[in-house]
Amino acid sequence: MRSTKVLLLNLFLLGVFLLVAYYFWFPAIWHCQTVRFGNFTEYPGGLYVSNDATATQRDSLTQSITRSRQRIREFWGNQVGDSSIIFCHDKPSYSKFALMDEGPGCSLGTPTGSWIVLNPDGLNVDVISHEMCHDELFTRLGWFKTKNSVPQWFDEGLALMVDYRFTNPDTTRRHLDYLDEWMLMTHHGSDGMELTDIRTVKGFFGGDRHYINKAYLTAGLEVSRWLSVVGTNGLHNLLRAVRHGESFDTAYQRLEKTNHQVAEAPKLQAGK
Repeated sequence: MRSTKVLLLNLFLLGVFLLVAYYFWFPAIWHCQTVRFGNFTEYPGGLYVSNDATATQRDSLTQSITRSRQRIREFWGNQVGDSSIIFCHDKPSYSKFALMDEGPGCSLGTPTGSWIVLNPDGLNVDVISHEMCHDELFTRLGWFKTKNSVPQWFDEGLALMVDYRFTNPDTTRRHLDYLDEWMLMTHHGSDGMELTDIRTVKGFFGGDRHYINKAYLTAGLEVSRWLSVVGTNGLHNLLRAVRHGESFDTAYQRLEKTNHQVAEAPKLQAGK
């Protein structure tokens, strides 16, 4: 009997230790998972809004979410991502939920759930669409494939395709717009960066604001170029290939090469 009590006590203490350790190791995820017990109001669809948010902020949030969902459907064909959305009324509150204090919003994906966290600077369609696109990729590929197979530059560059802060919405001009911005920021390429430099999260965000903006432009430039060749069908084929075990780099290059050949075929025929 005594040994049973000791065992139960040890298991209880172990459980408490693991909970405390989890909180200190992953504080942002802990706060996201327990948001319903905090100073937030839960709305249908997994939306949590700070009780200190103003009526104007609430109205802007719901309208922006609706428009962002539409933008995601237009780009992807449909929306399968269903992450919870957490709106924090100020930056100090936001910092508890976000992996980085800076920025208007962020997305967190784990094997047990995903969340989009916003602060007042994120009350616009561009930011919300950007984070929803991260979640869309995460949902379609799964946590393990996204984290271990997809380069960070592709994840961020893809999110920029529904985020018009760098370019206008015209898809026929998007790559050229990114090229103009990239040439300006990198002094015509003399201060550029390689995709290998921004393949990881640490590499992408491992610098000052100028460095990170340059990383975004580099990612947007490459993904917009690739999509101009393969189209959204190529994007879906890429994800399908990665899900089935093909490496990202191999599938990415194969699809571009195949689409180049298809595009060039009529020209070769016409030249005969």
